[in-house]
Amino acid sequence: MIKKYLNGNDFILENDEFLNENEYLSVFFRLNSKILDSTNKNNYILKCENENKKLLVLRKEPYNTLVFGNKECVKEIFTFINEEGYYFEGVLGANEILEEIASFYKEIGINFEQEIGMDFMTCEKRCQVNCNEIEIPNENDSDELFYCVQRFIIDCGLNDVITLDAIKATISDFRIIRREGKIASMAKIAPSSSTSKKISDVYTRDEFRTLGLARKVVGSVLNEIVDKGLIATLNVDQKNPITNHLYSSLGFKKLFSQSVYVKKQK
Repeated sequence: MIKKYLNGNDFILENDEFLNENEYLSVFFRLNSKILDSTNKNNYILKCENENKKLLVLRKEPYNTLVFGNKECVKEIFTFINEEGYYFEGVLGANEILEEIASFYKEIGINFEQEIGMDFMTCEKRCQVNCNEIEIPNENDSDELFYCVQRFIIDCGLNDVITLDAIKATISDFRIIRREGKIASMAKIAPSSSTSKKISDVYTRDEFRTLGLARKVVGSVLNEIVDKGLIATLNVDQKNPITNHLYSSLGFKKLFSQSVYVKKQK
């Protein structure tokens, strides 16, 4: 059975307990549903439920479609999405569900392939990094931060769209190190779950790489999060052994893998 939700608030009220089964995998459902006041075929929230199996699907443009739940429901809900003409080009979720989605679309002649593979990592303990260079940026840094976030998105091969207004609204969540009058390295503290905070947008300008600045920024943010009694989380690209080693050396451990799959032209 397929259910369509008219807004994010109704969706959360009905599915809160199910989403709590994995707060890390469901975090973007909670964040994106808060800004979905109405739904259509570009911005939608759907649920497939059969007996004791459920699969939730949410899209808030311009972000990738989110999936959460049981892979056994993939065929029914994506048959509905395909036949009803819902926008679907890229999807983020646990690997086993995405593999099932790719298999479903392959049977009808559409290729969905892994674009990015990520390991979700957590850390509950302070690291030994001590850095007195860490700053919280101010409003005068907005344009430069905007540039750095754009470079981060390009470097990671993401299709995210960021605006200057979004940077200004979250500027106090960034942590930076300056060198030669520039923002040399940065990271951002983002919501993750009720017991954790996520480290995201980790970026160092090309001319300041190999100086250990990313380690200083991430280590400092990790300690800030842990000192508040929270767990630090992050995603690391499986194809980037340098960052994988960096985060492991700071005490992060892999919890699960997730991916972004996108539609590919033949």
